[in-house]
Amino acid sequence: MVVLDAVCFSYEGEKEILSDLSLDVLKGERVVILGHNGSGKSTLVKIMGALRLPSQGACFVCGYNTSDQASLFEIHKHMGLVFQNPETQIVGAVVEDDAAFAPENQGVAPDEIEDRVSGALAKVGLINKRGALSSALSGGEKQRLALAGALAARSECLVLDEPTAMLDPEGRIEVEDVLRVLHASGVTIIQVTHRLDDVMGADRVLALSGGRWIWQGSRDDFWKAAESLGYRLPPLVSLSRRLDSIGVVNDGSVEGISDAILNGRLKDGRPRLKNGRPRTAAPTISHRPSLVPFFIVRDLSYSFDSSTPIETQVLKGISCEIPRGKWTSILGRTGSGKSTLIQHLNSLYKIQKGEILIDASPIPQSGAELMELRRRVGLVFQTPEDQFFSATVREELMFAPQNWGFPPRGVDEAVNFALRSVGLNAEYLGRNPLLLSGGERRLVAIASVLSAAPECLVLDEPTAGLDERYRERIVSLLSRLRDEGKTIVTVTHDFEMAFEKSDHIILLENGLKSYEGSVKDGLPVLLENNKTFMPPILRVAANLRTGGLDVPLTWRLEELLWL
Repeated sequence: MVVLDAVCFSYEGEKEILSDLSLDVLKGERVVILGHNGSGKSTLVKIMGALRLPSQGACFVCGYNTSDQASLFEIHKHMGLVFQNPETQIVGAVVEDDAAFAPENQGVAPDEIEDRVSGALAKVGLINKRGALSSALSGGEKQRLALAGALAARSECLVLDEPTAMLDPEGRIEVEDVLRVLHASGVTIIQVTHRLDDVMGADRVLALSGGRWIWQGSRDDFWKAAESLGYRLPPLVSLSRRLDSIGVVNDGSVEGISDAILNGRLKDGRPRLKNGRPRTAAPTISHRPSLVPFFIVRDLSYSFDSSTPIETQVLKGISCEIPRGKWTSILGRTGSGKSTLIQHLNSLYKIQKGEILIDASPIPQSGAELMELRRRVGLVFQTPEDQFFSATVREELMFAPQNWGFPPRGVDEAVNFALRSVGLNAEYLGRNPLLLSGGERRLVAIASVLSAAPECLVLDEPTAGLDERYRERIVSLLSRLRDEGKTIVTVTHDFEMAFEKSDHIILLENGLKSYEGSVKDGLPVLLENNKTFMPPILRVAANLRTGGLDVPLTWRLEELLWL
């Protein structure tokens, strides 16, 4: 289906991004390509999708050379692409129109298009939003829509670039179920990712680093080699392998692992485990929210396309508090209203109903006071490139302090401070931010906000799409800023970060607040009402407690390894 023959690539003749890559993907295979941020994964996707031509070597799709312009229509009939940032491929104003775009361009009959669109939207969980505006979808819903467009095209081969990066755990499971069915039906799948959970369904795994293959082999062989390649095994895989090493039979699933532990099955049938208290203490949270709020949100409601036939209410009377100098994580399923809520905090969205107080006064909606609010409250978007508009990193970091009237020397000091704060060196100042890796773009986006010295930093999915190295850098940075007194607000599906670092959590469900408080007090509530939404390792712990085994309700793998 896809052949890479000694492919090399560089942007504008600069540093080589891909070097001498060769690969054969057979019809019906599911191949997962791993790589850290900056390894060349997204560039590889563009080459396989005939959106970029190799600088050297060749790429073939179904026997067609991607450099042959006359073959592009045939290539795109066979090949479906889903990009890391869904905004770059959504072209229809309405959800169902966007999903229909590819089959319409292929000349498919109208009745067949209707069947394909309905089926694709149902598979990705968007059938109830087929008449909604694409622009009103959340980031995760847009990612589902991009996948629906590829499914409606009935492509023989799908190339997916981080297709679940913006999704909540349930959304990831749903997408994985769709991919599993497609694979079983004979569709070839090439999935580019850095999430090791995506390896579960692969026939073959390849690891990319510095534009070169550094490893390839079967899924089972990869689990053995993962740590030596610099990858941290998913907690559920680690626990499954640990149990297997001591002879406890399990199938690697949440229910299978829980059942195996509770029943203590050994390979020879003898019981292995007994109920007992683990040697580790129950998890504790080192930070506690203060009673002094930075923001007070009261009865906040918001609708897209208000007073029109397609009005969509996304916030429904939310009341909550954001503690000053603490870290608040806002959790919730894709489309629950998280991004809409935080974009009210610096008045990017105007209040339709309700109020938001900052320092006990209503947040301004216009004028000079609004400018001051946006200096105090910095917002980092879900996709960093949405807030870049300068040709170089230096100009990007200079914009905010210049906008606030810093003197020339103060601007330079602010730029240098922001760059140091996120751990980047001066070599980045002359680079184009749009040509950086995903992790580097995220750091520059944070630096561009920090350069104005805000009191509060609000970030939408700050770790989405990042490898473990960059994720740890972001988490460490936000922890340090919180410890220095800044108020941190994160919208996230990164539960490990939220549970480990937050002082305060807010859970949204379908535009409503369903929980607010500490992590420790909230875990039982979260599990009772949103069990499938929670991390797999936490669900294992909950199952063990339900089954009578005295373990802590924990998201930390090491607290279960005593088993």
